[in-house]
Amino acid sequence: MTVALPGLLATWIAGQTQQRIEMSDLMRAATTSCPSLVGDPAARHKIADAVQQLTDNGLIVVPKTAAGWDDRARPTLPRWVRKPTAATKPQPAGTERVWPEALAAAAAVAQRPDEFDILDRVANWLRENPHPERVPIEERSLELLDDEKMLGSLLPNRLFTSGALTLDLLACFPPPLLFPSQFVPGVGPVRLLVAENNATFQSLLTIARSLDPASRPALHLGWGSGNQIPVGIAAVELLQPQPHELYYFGDLDVAGLRAACGAAATAARLGLPPVRPAESLYRRLLDHGTARPDKSSRGSIDVSALTAWLPEDMHEAVTDLLHQRARIPQETVGLNELRANPDLLKTAVRFT
Repeated sequence: MTVALPGLLATWIAGQTQQRIEMSDLMRAATTSCPSLVGDPAARHKIADAVQQLTDNGLIVVPKTAAGWDDRARPTLPRWVRKPTAATKPQPAGTERVWPEALAAAAAVAQRPDEFDILDRVANWLRENPHPERVPIEERSLELLDDEKMLGSLLPNRLFTSGALTLDLLACFPPPLLFPSQFVPGVGPVRLLVAENNATFQSLLTIARSLDPASRPALHLGWGSGNQIPVGIAAVELLQPQPHELYYFGDLDVAGLRAACGAAATAARLGLPPVRPAESLYRRLLDHGTARPDKSSRGSIDVSALTAWLPEDMHEAVTDLLHQRARIPQETVGLNELRANPDLLKTAVRFT
């Protein structure tokens, strides 16, 4: 399932340490979570709708004065949003009902009749299904709410964002978004190398297939579909044979490193092998690449958080690159470069 944009943004906002979030950062999070927004003429409208839904659900606070809104395009968007300050709210009369222990916290959070109706349905389902099997969220949504999409749309609701109601309790999960991949048989532990861009994926695959099967790594080559990899890395669990090591190679720029860090965070949360940088390929970018202006680099950048994923001896050079608002595209290491240096692929996945 593709979780609705409000749900993805709610999850991203909840993970931010700062109270105030600039709209430029929120828009980058939106396009990272939903790559289909890139180039979509309706993207601004979709983001505005998501902001409105998050505001209605009490998950963000928007500016109250006109100065806090950007009206240079339509629809208008806030220049920033803020996490709400926690406040004690009176318990509604509906919470006098005795709820199952698993729903006690959710009943304390619920305030509206529709929220209590959802909890009623969940309580009945829990009673009738003491040992449910995990299923895709759409299937559980249809079973619980008679609508296969409704449960996903409820993820920004306070019942879920508070942690009182969880998909684990409902024994369901958003199916991971698949990324294109090809398996190249070889020797040793199975590895996965994901390239951010399609062109590099194609060149790496060509080189991998050209190597002697008796002396090349058993390797899945994947394409991260641009900035979709922070979500798509969950699909590693579906690969056969299962990879034991995960590597990533992307552009040396803000967007590329954010995608890498996002994929690493998802892998850690899911208990997957750590996502490591394909060091030899990144070093080739630094040693032979030409820095170009990064037109997408705007607003404040937490450079230290982005470079922390890379080997320590690369931090200084990459920090300078990002501070200059510059980038080195991964296509710098193209097919000709890989043909001339075929061991780059092997060392990228620590195969010797």
